[in-house]
Amino acid sequence: MPTNNPETEIVVYDMDGTLFRGDCGGAFIKQRIRASIGRLVLSALVAPFAYPMLHIPSLRRLGVSIYLWIASVGMTESGYSEILEQFIEQYRINPIEPVLSECRKDIAEGKKVVIATGAGHEMASAFIRRLGMENQVGLVTSQSARFFGGMISAVQCNGEVKLSELIRNGYLPPYKKAYSDTASDLPILRSAETAFLVNYREKDLHFLKMKLGKKLQAIRQVSPGVQ
Repeated sequence: MPTNNPETEIVVYDMDGTLFRGDCGGAFIKQRIRASIGRLVLSALVAPFAYPMLHIPSLRRLGVSIYLWIASVGMTESGYSEILEQFIEQYRINPIEPVLSECRKDIAEGKKVVIATGAGHEMASAFIRRLGMENQVGLVTSQSARFFGGMISAVQCNGEVKLSELIRNGYLPPYKKAYSDTASDLPILRSAETAFLVNYREKDLHFLKMKLGKKLQAIRQVSPGVQ
């Protein structure tokens, strides 16, 4: 388990929307639901209460679990893994070059770089490998589990949970820098000497400016992409 060396600076990067555009986990769930009329109908029925949960930090894991379960129920573990692997192979990464370049620079300079993401471990590890950073960065991810014939989120690595998972894995604050595209990552941004908000929404920028003041820096050099 990694432990902080006082002489080693830790830099934390979010993945989706920060190193590359899009939301790979969300794209996978949407693809699976849209592929089946039954799953599509079920997702529509739960949407009035499940969709708002995705935007409430304390309920996000439950909201993700509902949609992930709908997307996977009825599949065996091996069948689910096969479909997930096919999605990963087909998913096109659209890098946010200014941030990715900074990440590679931090690695080259000997900083301890960790990717902390709401994506699942299988996706995150595959995409970090595709970016050529395998064995060069730490990885802290969401975790899924079997539940009544489908998959749910056992650990949803967003918000306060993301910071807790970083600490649990030995990446202790304060961090030298932290990068994210969303205000929901306030806990890790607040735990860094310098916080970077990438390709942001204006309401997130306004909120984080109030919370973080001068240590917040904004990076908006790219346009949102469509996966």
